Amino acid sequence: MTLRHDSPEATAVTYRVELVKARRRRDAVLATELVTLPAGAGIVRARFDLSRLTDSDGLSLVRRGRYFVRATAVTPPGPAVDSPDVHVRLLTAKRLESDYLHGLGRLSADFLQARHALRAITGVEIVEVEQGTTPAFHVLAFDRDPSGTCSLRWAGGPAIALDPRPRRFVLPDTRDGWIDVAVDGLDLLPPASVQEPVLIERGRIGSDVLGRFVDRASDWLEATALQVYVEPTLLSTDGESLPALESDPPAPGVRLDHDVRVPPLSLYPPTTNKWTGIRFPYAHVTKVLGLVGQLAGAPVLRLPHSWIQLQEKIGFAQLVPSREPAAQQLFGFLAGDALHGAIELPGFWHFALRAGLREVPGDVVEAIAKKAALDALTAIGQSFKPGVASESFSKDLSVSTSYVRNAQANLLSASRAEYKADLDALLPRLRNRYLGLSNVAIV
Repeated sequence: MTLRHDSPEATAVTYRVELVKARRRRDAVLATELVTLPAGAGIVRARFDLSRLTDSDGLSLVRRGRYFVRATAVTPPGPAVDSPDVHVRLLTAKRLESDYLHGLGRLSADFLQARHALRAITGVEIVEVEQGTTPAFHVLAFDRDPSGTCSLRWAGGPAIALDPRPRRFVLPDTRDGWIDVAVDGLDLLPPASVQEPVLIERGRIGSDVLGRFVDRASDWLEATALQVYVEPTLLSTDGESLPALESDPPAPGVRLDHDVRVPPLSLYPPTTNKWTGIRFPYAHVTKVLGLVGQLAGAPVLRLPHSWIQLQEKIGFAQLVPSREPAAQQLFGFLAGDALHGAIELPGFWHFALRAGLREVPGDVVEAIAKKAALDALTAIGQSFKPGVASESFSKDLSVSTSYVRNAQANLLSASRAEYKADLDALLPRLRNRYLGLSNVAIV
């Protein structure tokens, strides 16, 4: 975040700059920094290194999602100012485009668009560009005469008068081309005549769209293909409430900033000659923050952290008791099972835990990138003519086109097939590495 003074007479101000998660109440602060903007005109920048934001166990506090920066004047006191939300991803849209799409496929063959939104001519948006328009710079002119009448001209074409009410207008050029523009209202137009050069180019998929492909690929790998949280994730059965006994509640105002809410687990009676344990349905459980047993919604048993012996990779917690009151309580439950018949207690264990890989490894990022690239190329390929293998253009405007035998293939089919083959070979290795070998019964 950049803080600045424009006036040379400004006094020094100290700001508290916070990195905040942009979800729920938007008040979960991950990091805080104090910066001082000196007196007079000047600029100071506050930066957060996301790789250094870890908990006491060295696990990252930053998970993919939206964040923003809040700056609050401390000395002298002043109001808080929030930045726009920023989306943190495991793979940036820029890297997806450069390393996996290689610039190919971001350009569509079937539509044109303006590279940037209009800046000088306010209140006007270019909605559509005619296919025959030459990709190059063209001039959009806005005219306001002394009587207040407004008009727009595109690429030297005729002036089109603008009505007082918001509406759409088609602006012709001098070569049978046109653009379609939307005007929000005369009150938003520039106060004087102005001209603005506009770069027309082949249609491009924006970074926000590529980012959504990355988000979808990350969710697919985590929930479907691998079924492992690929980054440290806080799971809770009780939402923002940390599981606790009524006689030993958490400190007032303490809230659990969980990532995913999950259902409680049943208590299963232990088998013969085996001590009780809990098999969490999550791999790579790195830390249990709270574990409480409940009956009919009432907390009756809290297990100390010293009891819990984790087998991290398979998510199994073995309960090793010590001479504490909680041990007597648990022994009482087990004795009751023995006397009345071992029964299952549904929804007994309420917990908060952190699960997921300790760090996001390179092969996981590669799988996400190739899945995102595969989806992006599939979507982009729909704008290309089927059956076309290559196209070339000469200076005399002649076009040479070659075709393939498969009418469903296009210019991007080879890249899609390569990424699909790589992904099919990579996924079994990821499952073996992060979930372990599957059990196979041979009869």
